[in-house]
This record gives sequence, C-alpha cells and structure tokens, in this order.
Amino acid sequence: MKIVQIFPGKIWGGAEQYILDLGHALESAGHDVIYVCRAAAPVTSRLDKEQTSYHLYDRHLSDIISGSDIVHIHDVSFVPAVVKAADQCETGKPRVVLTRHIARASKTMPWRRKYFRKLHAMYFVSSVSSRLWLGANRWMDATRCSVICNSIPDRMVTPANDNADIRTRFNIPSDQPLLMFTGRVRKSKGCGVIVDALSKLNQYPWHMVFVGAAKPKDYIERLKKQASEAGIADRLHFTGFVENARSLAAQADIGLQPSIVREACPLSSLEFMQLGKPVVASNNGGQTEYILDNITGLLVSPDDADALAQAIQKLITDPGLTAQMGETGAKEFVNNLTYNNFLEKVLKVYRG
Repeated sequence: MKIVQIFPGKIWGGAEQYILDLGHALESAGHDVIYVCRAAAPVTSRLDKEQTSYHLYDRHLSDIISGSDIVHIHDVSFVPAVVKAADQCETGKPRVVLTRHIARASKTMPWRRKYFRKLHAMYFVSSVSSRLWLGANRWMDATRCSVICNSIPDRMVTPANDNADIRTRFNIPSDQPLLMFTGRVRKSKGCGVIVDALSKLNQYPWHMVFVGAAKPKDYIERLKKQASEAGIADRLHFTGFVENARSLAAQADIGLQPSIVREACPLSSLEFMQLGKPVVASNNGGQTEYILDNITGLLVSPDDADALAQAIQKLITDPGLTAQMGETGAKEFVNNLTYNNFLEKVLKVYRG
C-alpha cells in the first residue's frame, strides 16, 4: 500500500514519535510511506536528522496524496482539509483514517461534522479516549470506530554519548534506588507532585532523575527551589532534553508517571513496562487499561502526593517486589502489547 502519514504538531512530541515509529514499521513490512508535516523547525530538523524525506503541509496537499491508498491523520483539526483534498484527487480517492491520541470530551462543531462522516475509519488509543469523544459526539457512526492501544517498538538501547551511565553522571550510589521520570518536565505531568511526594520520604535512600526538556523553560528552577525548601535538592537530578531517553529509562529501577491531566495512552509508561521497570502512574486515563495495579505497577490518584509517596515507599523498601512487578510487566507487554500486534491491528483498519 501507499500510505501518507501527516505529522500534526509544531514540536516533536509523543504523537510525532508514534507516527515515525509506525511509518518505519510499515516500510519494513513493504509498504510505501509518504510523510507530510508543517514547516516547523523542531519537526523538520528531526526528520532531516533521521534522513526521512517529507513534504510540507500546504495548499497542494491533494497533489501529494493523489494515488495513495491511505491518508492517516493524527489530529481532528486536520479532518476538513484532508477530506477536501482526498475528494479532489484525480487518480482515485484514498481512504482517510484518523487516530485520536488524547482523552477529552471535546465536541465537534456542527459545520465540521460532515467531514468526520466521510472518514473511512477512526481509532482511539484507549477505551477511555473512545468513550469520552464518542459520548460528546453521538452523531458519529460508532461502527467505523475502534480502539488500538499504543505500543513501543523494540528499539536497541544505545547509550547517548554524554548520558551513557546515569549513576556515574550524577554520582548516584549503586545501592540506592534510582527513580526516573521521562517526558516533558511540566506541572501537568505531575512533576511537582513527585517532588512533594519525595519530600515525605527523606529518611529513605533514593535518587530521582527527570529526563526531558522543561515547559516553561524555567520550570526546572521552580522544581529545584521546591526541592531545596524540602531539603532534598541534592537527590534530584535533571538531564534536560535527551534524544535517546530509552537508554536512560533502561537504567532506572522505578518509573514515575503521575500525570495530573487525563492521558489517553502515555508512551513513557509503556516504555518502562516494556523495559521491565515497575511504573507508578496516575489512575485517571488509559494507564488503567494496561497497568495492572499491584501486579505490573502501582496506580494512584492524580495530584495526590501522599498516595504517590506511599506507592514509592512500597517499592523502594521491597527490592523483591520491585523486581517481580517489573518482570511481570515485561511479560504482560510481550503477551499483549507488542508492536507486531499493534501493527496488525492498524493494517486491519487500513484495509477496512
């Protein structure tokens, strides 16, 4: 098949990595993949570095997608323009597929609904995402909608040059639990809640590493001040943006992903799970659909520092439980969440 993948964002985030991973998997399976993106430096520079050719998203979209079998979009705002472009194709109209990557009950404006009705398929990355959106948009034909949980390709864990050994870099003793957050370091991801929770565990041995760029840029300074006031600043470490965060996640003992906002199916939690690391995550989104509480990880209420502290304490004081949860999580991933299974489901949607 000839498949067009359209990057939605102006930054390189989880959705963009999801699309690139999917595109590479489709190419490996023998399909022809065309990438389209906005003229946004964070996206184009990443694609250039990956040596991935692309077209810029503009008024000539119908020419770009003409002759393709599938056009896959990943943001609802693209639906009207892409459906119009597909209708204008002279050499056959491609099937248009939409993935909903967020969990939000946002209503679609009446004038846009006619374009959504022309979608050949729409899939959500979690049941909670499907339930919320379809509940707010009951006019949508649910028979064309499905759920396909996210997955993570089995990438090689290649150390980043200046981050090869995170314990050496930050002088973390080998006998102290290494806790880690990966992703955008910001309030909505629960980073402040992590610091609050750890301030309640000062008597226990641990070190905490935040991997990712901050938003806003001064947010790390706010976290450092918060940690300093709690007397734990010397045990909090920040890497900033790391291109190969997976090499660092593989070195963690425990992953922390206590997002305050509802997330549809966060990739970082899946990555910790795939790597055999127990993850403590919030219970307000799609995490509950693949993290089995007290079996493959621990789920806590969002924005609840006390609950998060109790969950962390449970793991750092019981290395055997930590290892068991991580091992069970890795087995659950292999049994039910592999990328091959994910890809087969996506191809089934493409084929209709």
